[in-house]
Amino acid sequence: MRVVVVGAGFAGLRAALVLADAGVDVTVVEAGQRVGGRVRTVRAPFEADQYAETGAEWIDTHHLRLGELLDRYGIGRLGAGEQWTSIRRWVAVGGRVLGPDDVRREDPEAFRQLEAFDDALEAAGNGIADPANPTAHPDAAALDTRSLADLAAELELGRIASLVKRRDAQGEFAAEPSEVSLLFVAQQRAYQRLAAGDHEVRAHRVDGGFSTVAHRMAGELGDRVVLGEAVTRLDVDADVVRVATSRGEYSADHVVVACSLPALRAVDIVPEPPAALHAAILGLGYGTITKTAVQWPVRTWRDGYLTTDGRTQRVYEPTVDQSGDAGILMSYCGGVGGHDWAALTHDERAHVAATEMRLLHGMASEPIVSVSRAWSTEARFGGSYAVYRPGEVTAYWDVLRTPWGRLHLAGEHVATCTGYMEGALESGDTVARRILDSR
Repeated sequence: MRVVVVGAGFAGLRAALVLADAGVDVTVVEAGQRVGGRVRTVRAPFEADQYAETGAEWIDTHHLRLGELLDRYGIGRLGAGEQWTSIRRWVAVGGRVLGPDDVRREDPEAFRQLEAFDDALEAAGNGIADPANPTAHPDAAALDTRSLADLAAELELGRIASLVKRRDAQGEFAAEPSEVSLLFVAQQRAYQRLAAGDHEVRAHRVDGGFSTVAHRMAGELGDRVVLGEAVTRLDVDADVVRVATSRGEYSADHVVVACSLPALRAVDIVPEPPAALHAAILGLGYGTITKTAVQWPVRTWRDGYLTTDGRTQRVYEPTVDQSGDAGILMSYCGGVGGHDWAALTHDERAHVAATEMRLLHGMASEPIVSVSRAWSTEARFGGSYAVYRPGEVTAYWDVLRTPWGRLHLAGEHVATCTGYMEGALESGDTVARRILDSR
């Protein structure tokens, strides 16, 4: 058996490893000059051996595949871990930085409203018995027509609760609340409930950065990974798949397309896929995240996450578990903000981020250096990660996860754990096992 994998992100590398371990002749074709996809740890030009994740950043305690991979490579988790609560410590409104007690004094209803919002999402998630099959929810069609914005309007969230929930949507789903299907959120909540059980969920960064994991996977595959070779055409028939690239052509029994769907939209597929699959490939939503990391000579900021009504959206320290006097603050912007930041030059983003960080934390020092990445402007990705918008779960969920002959889609967008590195690994496992079972 011969298989070509398109894309050397976590999904493609995982699928290739499972197939290679089973004796399959596999080649991974990657258009870029590096492995890892939307996992991208940046060290230069930061000083003092510090680094930041300009792509995926966290492993949650219930991300078992990713945890096993870290253990396999002897890569440690950092710190005590972050708990994802609605108000992670600080909220900046109108130039004032408020802690939880300040929020209660400012708006006594805010926490009750946030709890009611979360309770409504949990209730919707309780209707999903199998997170891999959200369309089986008894109210699937109705939930899929509604958005997080609809729920916020129904609950009449106040100023602070509205800000927090908008930033939650922009952060977790990289989209505006109006762009996120309630059925999709219910599916994500059901997945976490099943995967985490009664265990407390904490999120960790990893020692040395997540790009190390991608390099280790690619190292196991050796020369099976080919860089700098872009796929231009896929000819799929009943007996063989022909994969045309910028350098030549491969023939294979199966092709695993493990790139993002915006990248796949630029590939000529012959014959054209069935109408439902074609519509899903062209239509699925992708979030827009722009991350801007600013290194400062001394850490004179408040501990913990800061949710702000300013342009920086969310500000936090990715170097909290790294040594040295210097430190990095990250601005994490999604949705409309992600788009707006993407339209700026790198220097403009750095200036806006540093200026707002200094005001929020009352810092007097000047930044050392900055790094910013807007995933929506990167041609090979076209966005940060998938977001199922209203109507898209019922329309696209099942069809994207069903192989079309010898063509199989992989990536976080077709995983149960959508939007995470864990989901990328899950999808690689799923596709590889399916191909092996077909022998």
